[in-house]
Amino acid sequence: MNILDSTCTVTGCRIRDGILSGAVIYGHDCKPTFIENEVCHNRESGIFVFAGARPYVTKNVCFSNHHFGIAVRDPDTHPDLIRNVCKDNMLSGILMFYHAAAMLLENTCENNQHWGFVMTPECDTSPDRDQLVTTNAFSKNPMGAIKITEEPLAEIGR
Repeated sequence: MNILDSTCTVTGCRIRDGILSGAVIYGHDCKPTFIENEVCHNRESGIFVFAGARPYVTKNVCFSNHHFGIAVRDPDTHPDLIRNVCKDNMLSGILMFYHAAAMLLENTCENNQHWGFVMTPECDTSPDRDQLVTTNAFSKNPMGAIKITEEPLAEIGR
């Protein structure tokens, strides 16, 4: 599913088995509400937000995706990620990279094969990154709750 420069609401959908990411939300005029969807078994990430999008992403379940449950990239990209569940993904639950920003509240990332949440150092979070473990549940992942790294895509050769 591609959502480009839209203010639509997407709810109650099952988005699965995509060749790339399941739901792609992008563009500077993209401010959709993405709520209560199931996003699973995609060959890249479940939900990918980039290119300046500012969606409200809440109460989605992202599982068994080949990369991440939710990925956020690019300057001016700033989603609100609230009460999502990212579990059993091949890498981490949530990824933020390349100057992205996001509000992260009450998300649960568990049983992913790497970390609950991974980000590059220049990204900005609300609340601040030192408070993310108290406002989200990232602890039940084999490599830990949070990882800050310059190379978050090294595991997939990028």
